[in-house]
Amino acid sequence: MTYTAMKSRYHLSILAIIVMLFFCFYFSSEDLRRIVFRSTEIDSIGHIISFFCLTWVLQSILKLPLFNTMLTVAFYGILTELGQYYLGFRSAQVSDFISDLIGIALFGVIRWAILIYRNRSSNKSTS
Repeated sequence: MTYTAMKSRYHLSILAIIVMLFFCFYFSSEDLRRIVFRSTEIDSIGHIISFFCLTWVLQSILKLPLFNTMLTVAFYGILTELGQYYLGFRSAQVSDFISDLIGIALFGVIRWAILIYRNRSSNKSTS
């Protein structure tokens, strides 16, 4: 199997895991759904998912170091909220920016954990 095919399967499996987790939360018991979604608005969830995906896409395309990609996307999040502040029909919200940061950090933690796992498994196979 080629490297490109393995990479596309890896991306597809990550996306499938995210979708399955979302559906598990959504279709779970009413009590769990109320706990998970009680203080979050659908807008915040959209920000988290969209900035997670944006960070993932940029990391995959640009091949920048993880920290640089996360910093760049966070800067983009700041710029979008500042731009909305000056628009008459939009409003800038700190909660949106915090949701953006949560999505970016979530990707960073998952990516970092995958890199750690790969390094450990490659070290075990060479030993």
